Amino acid sequence: MLESLIYNAKVFRTKFVSDKNYLTKRFINKLGYIPNFDQPKSFNEKVTARMIFERNSLHTALADKLAVRELISEKIGHQHLVPNIGIYKKFNEINFNKLPEKFVLKCNHDSGSTMICKNKQLFDLKKAELKINSHLRENNYFKKREWHYKNISPLILVEQYVELFFDSTNNFTITTSRVHCFEGQPTYLEVDVQDDKGIDYSNIYDTSWVLQPFTVDLKKNTPAILATPKKLQEMIKLSEKLCFKQGYSRIDFLFTQDDVYFSEITLTPNAGRMVITPSEWDDKLGSLWLTY
Repeated sequence: MLESLIYNAKVFRTKFVSDKNYLTKRFINKLGYIPNFDQPKSFNEKVTARMIFERNSLHTALADKLAVRELISEKIGHQHLVPNIGIYKKFNEINFNKLPEKFVLKCNHDSGSTMICKNKQLFDLKKAELKINSHLRENNYFKKREWHYKNISPLILVEQYVELFFDSTNNFTITTSRVHCFEGQPTYLEVDVQDDKGIDYSNIYDTSWVLQPFTVDLKKNTPAILATPKKLQEMIKLSEKLCFKQGYSRIDFLFTQDDVYFSEITLTPNAGRMVITPSEWDDKLGSLWLTY
């Protein structure tokens, strides 16, 4: 009930507060400096300027987790897509008896809706129904003013579960790998990791797997050296094929022990409010984004 009230308030606020004014206030509150979106220099300024000024239907297609599959398949082939099991308009259309023991539920029109089932006997269907239905009712644009989410028709996707890359030496699992690309070149790899106690870490590497001297969103580096994924160079090559040739784009992947799968393309990471430590790296990353 509370979440619904908060969401409705955000929808109502769009009638009176422009995207620029809303994002300026949020930017200052989160990052602590006054932005210049008309002449952006830092990485976060440029991301937010994209949110305010750019209106491109391609961005909407890339944000749609169903529509983007066709675009990706045309460029790198379907073998790098996690297999789809089903597409549904309503939760009650899903026949869970026919699903495999392990699967992934998510909505196509937002972020944060993913639910992973590793054991159907233990999977809480009621909780899943409440969460998915809540996400279906909401338009992601109103939450953070990311325009490219605004015109996506909501659907439920059921995907095959994939076993993620596991570093057995340190008991680390690579949960997501994000390739930050500038002007057509993969530049930095943001690798999210979870240990066997459920503690999350994040390492930033260059494309040679050299750990970099900055972090994002207050995440700590792994306490031990992370093993290099077998398909690292393949991921980098795929991201070069998929990224924007001008400007910035982030291509996300999932590693298994022997494969790499496309996850999503992100154009506005953290809605332009990514905490970068040390803070001078906000400007350094911004300087790599030349065509803005």
